[in-house]
Amino acid sequence: MIVVVGSPVAQPEARGIGAGGLSTSVAQAAVRLGSAVQLVGRVGEDAAGDAILLALAAAGVDHVAVLREPGRPTPTAPPSAAPTDPDEADLGEAMLEDIDDALDGRPDDDAGPVDGAGPAGLTMDAGDLELALRYLPDYRVVVLASDLEAAARATVIAAAGWAGAHLVALMAPGSTTNDLPPDATVLERPAADPDGAFARVVAAYAVALDQGREPGAAFDEASGSGGWSAVPG
Repeated sequence: MIVVVGSPVAQPEARGIGAGGLSTSVAQAAVRLGSAVQLVGRVGEDAAGDAILLALAAAGVDHVAVLREPGRPTPTAPPSAAPTDPDEADLGEAMLEDIDDALDGRPDDDAGPVDGAGPAGLTMDAGDLELALRYLPDYRVVVLASDLEAAARATVIAAAGWAGAHLVALMAPGSTTNDLPPDATVLERPAADPDGAFARVVAAYAVALDQGREPGAAFDEASGSGGWSAVPG
């Protein structure tokens, strides 16, 4: 099983609200390649959060470790594309406007730092992650798909170590870190990933690891798609 750490965001679509963000794209791509995937993150206790959970379930992504946060609206991504049918109302945007009206101007600045390859979801602290990861059994790969504070990142690193899982960290462009284990895979995520190519490559690498391949062989298998590079740990 693969665990992907990173909060999803609401993605307006032609027929409603879907699940978006880098973590979601990686998780969905890995499911399509045949792995079981658990997404670890947070969404608001709002209509957008409800829609995200329904979208994850429809895509086959397990989300028992996606926590709900009362009082904090779920962050929203820009519309991914215009509706294919010009006569079809963009229900996703309409739903999000209704949600914004219901929030009555409540601030939405509790989202995490601006993410590479798309907008960031709600932040997660060490306690969130310890609670979520404690109950996920038998995972072989952890993909860290969002920026975390040092204590929260340390919790993910420790959980991967306890599980004997390979850690794949997706770092912001130009960033470095010295707290990752020496056997972790560190990849630089792009500033944007509009066609999902980066997410698909990461997913292919994670799935190959999940299937028991050594990192070098998994890397060779996934790297044909290109679009990313390793950064120093």
